[in-house]
Amino acid sequence: MLFNNFKKLPAIFFDRDGVITIPVDLNGKGFAPRNLNDFKFYNDAKDSLLRTRAAGFFNVVVSNQPDVSSGLLSLNMLESMNTVLRHSLALDEVINCPHNSSDHCLCRKPKPGMIYAAAEKFGIDLSHSWIVGDRDGDIAAGSSAGLKTIFIDRNWLEETGSMAKFKCKSLKEAVDLIITGNF
Repeated sequence: MLFNNFKKLPAIFFDRDGVITIPVDLNGKGFAPRNLNDFKFYNDAKDSLLRTRAAGFFNVVVSNQPDVSSGLLSLNMLESMNTVLRHSLALDEVINCPHNSSDHCLCRKPKPGMIYAAAEKFGIDLSHSWIVGDRDGDIAAGSSAGLKTIFIDRNWLEETGSMAKFKCKSLKEAVDLIITGNF
């Protein structure tokens, strides 16, 4: 940090697939799209991120993308998707973990590595920040980093949201909760 009186930013960390973008549903489980034709936003995504930015939050996407490691998604396609995100939504940063669970990296959620990297790079105040996710791993990563947690229940198999402080049915509902402070 360059200045001792530098004020740290509050942020909202958003998972990508299942929170901002619509996953491909296969037998009750949501999977990341692998091409731009399947890369679509939820209807409430654009407005929700504009609202959080207007409320003074730094907007960061933190997303596991293991299809890169397994060869099902090229880095070029992932970067094309990131470009669409950056140009279409009020996002300040997009961070991806391209590893799968067998890589044992520090960035893959449920580990908080992507959150810590963004906090260090941008001076984010984790104690006044949130994570919004649709997977238990998102909530675990946020909890480990000291974030307030919101689980969006998309009715995925094996995802309970039981560790989350709050549960919602949509991104709009999560953002309403954060902005209004009506807990």
